[in-house]
Formats: sequence, structure tokens, C-alpha cells
Amino acid sequence: MTLTQTTLANWGNYPAIEARVATPESIEEVRACLLSQERLIARGNGKCYGDAALGPSVLSTLRLNRVLQFEPQTGQIECQAGVLLADLLELVVPAGWFFHVTPGIKFITVGGAIASDVHGKNHPAKGCFSNWLHSFELMLASGEIVTCSRTEHPDLFWQTCGGMGWTGIILSAKFQLMEISSAQLRQMTVRAADLDRLFSAFEENRRWPYQVAWLDGMHPHGRGAVFLAEHLREREASSPLTFPAKKSVNVPLFAPAWLLNPLTIKTYNELFYRKNQPNEKVVDLDACFYPLDRIGHWNRLYGRRGFIQYQCCLPEEQSLEGLKKMLALIQKSPETPFLTVLKRHGERPPEAVHSFPIKGYSLALDFPRTKTIFHLVEKLDDLVWSLGGKIYLTKDACSAPRMGQVNPSAFGSEKFYSLLKERLLQPDKRLEE
Repeated sequence: MTLTQTTLANWGNYPAIEARVATPESIEEVRACLLSQERLIARGNGKCYGDAALGPSVLSTLRLNRVLQFEPQTGQIECQAGVLLADLLELVVPAGWFFHVTPGIKFITVGGAIASDVHGKNHPAKGCFSNWLHSFELMLASGEIVTCSRTEHPDLFWQTCGGMGWTGIILSAKFQLMEISSAQLRQMTVRAADLDRLFSAFEENRRWPYQVAWLDGMHPHGRGAVFLAEHLREREASSPLTFPAKKSVNVPLFAPAWLLNPLTIKTYNELFYRKNQPNEKVVDLDACFYPLDRIGHWNRLYGRRGFIQYQCCLPEEQSLEGLKKMLALIQKSPETPFLTVLKRHGERPPEAVHSFPIKGYSLALDFPRTKTIFHLVEKLDDLVWSLGGKIYLTKDACSAPRMGQVNPSAFGSEKFYSLLKERLLQPDKRLEE
């Protein structure tokens, strides 16, 4: 087992802390580390954006990375928690399988997908990752290992899905894959001159299983483009069943802080809007689901200051007018969002108590971290709360504790501790620049 003392941050590069990181290679080493620490938190590949999975003592699962069983006939797979989705794709796609639910990056661990109960572009049809999860092995604070499923320790199963690592250490998981006959998809782009037309495009194209929109957060009317996709059938495809892994372009150094400013962001938005003309084309799995992974270390574009992502979900009946109010609030502030993504969500299963999506629409905004960004977050929190909305804890770095609608004190054990948990338990504590 490797032990290191290092400066640790997640993908947003804020906050950064000094942490003692243990990297066990076996279940026995996991237990030894767990029992030797007063408090610790499990961490996967660090692709969450805020202060989740950070703490003075961290247990990395990255060397628990074995595929334990894969059944190509049924599409059921079992693997250790530290396996990356990227590694699974190379195994399962050639056999004719894909994930029912995948987030927009493939370099996350299976354990992280469970702890965040990740969602994708097809939430109305497929829900979150937990919808397709059969069971997982969880190590409790005592070192005991329990199997959790819908029938075995069901309360612990649902506490862990979206539970941000506060119930224990996920060791392995078994889940169901989705059968595909092609590694290609048909993608259609619908461009919209304002937010009303963006919403109309979503509503008019509900038959498409995958829906996501890019939004120009600086435009007064919220123009953008909706990207719709569906899997091709085998007879329509022009390529074999292989995952089209491509070399990424790497950002080698942190960009200067001035690179992302209102002028450069406005220019980028204009070019992106012009580029995405209405069209229909065939794309591969990588281009459709993981476009950001084409740029390695793209988070460095924000400089060493890092960035803040604000991702909220609003109830369906409040979504359109609520998002208009959000954009107006942002445009009156000195902050400029570089990337803005809109998604539609369906009903949440009642037992999935910690899943982020609610029936309605979510908006994700990436802001360069400035001296005044926390003031905007406070105002956004107040607005979203008044509309009956919530935020995504996996992306959160500085929202008010109430916004995730999750109470860390209800998890019981004090063993599993993170900066996020501490912040949510101290509602009067405010972050400073």
C-alpha cells in the first residue's frame, strides 16, 4: 500500500488541500487503512468538481481496478470500484454492450458513479446509474463487508447511491449493461434563437432517447443548440463494434488567468453557435457522449485559480421562467460562464432519496473562480431554493448547505469524513476567497 502526503484537488482545482493519501491494492489493505484512521473518505479518479472526496485522510480506490466477471450473453458485469468507465468501454462495446446511463466524461470510477448516482442525457428514459445497479460490496466503519442490493440491506443500498461516500467504502459492484448493435449514433442538431425555442425543441423531440443542449450564457435571450441522438441499428452502421478511443489534445500548462474573460468567452460562444448549424449526421460513441474528453486537462484553461460549476435542477413547472431569471441574474453580475449545459429530467424513483435529478430541467454553468463568484452563488441559491430546486453535490464547492437536500448527520458514522460533509454540517460557515 502506497502512502503519500500531497496537495489534492478535484477537477475544478478548488479547493486544494494537504492530504494523506493511501492507495491500497487489496481488500485487506483497505481494511487495515480504514481501521487505522479516525476519519477518512474514499476517492476515485477525482473528476468531481468541488469539495467531495477531499479530506485530511483519503483512501484512493484506483488500484482496486479489476474486472471480476463479464457475461457477454446477458450484459451483466461485476468489477472493483476503482475501474474506470473508459476501461470498461474497451471491453464491453466490442461484445455489443454499452452503459444504460453514462455521464459526460468516461474517466470516472464505478465507485464514483455510485456515490454520485450519476445521470446522463437520457434521464427521462433511463434514470440514474442506480436504476441499473444490481448490488455492491460495502466496507463499513467496523471493517465488516456487507452486500447491498434492493433486497439485501436495501436502506444501506439507497443511502449509498448518491450518498457521497458517507456510508462506507464501495469495494465492487455488479450492474446491467445495455445491448447495442452499432458503435455509431444518428445525431441531429436543432438551433434555437432563444430559451423559449430551446424548450420547444426539447418538447417536440421527446422521442429521441438522448437530449442535451448548449446554451449561450451571455446572450440576452439564451440562444443555443439542442443535440439529439439515437443508436444506429447494425444494418445502418458503417463501422464495426469497437469503441473509437481517440488521442486527446492535451493542455500542458495552466493558462494565464486573463485567458478566459468576457471578450474571449463571447467570441467562443459566437463561433460555437455559428458552427452548430441545423443538421443530421452520424457520430461515434466517443463524440456523442464524451466530447470534453478529447481535450486532456481542459480544466487548466481556467488557470491556477480553478473554476466553480453551478449545477441546479428546477421542477418542470418552474423551469422555463426560472432559468430566464437565472440568466438575467448572471448577466447583471460581473461573472461570465464559459460553458453552459441544459438537460431534461424525468421522474425520480421514490427510493432514490439522494439522486440529484428531479422532474424538470437542469442547468450547469462553469465560471472562472473570481473574487466575487461566491456572491453570485449565494444569489443563485436563493433563487433556485425559492423555485423548489436543488443543486448537484458532486459539482458543488460553495453552495448553501440546504441546496443539496441531503443531511450528512443522518448517515450516522463519523468515520467517513470529507470537506463537503463538514461544510454541510456547518450552515453558518461561509467560504472566503
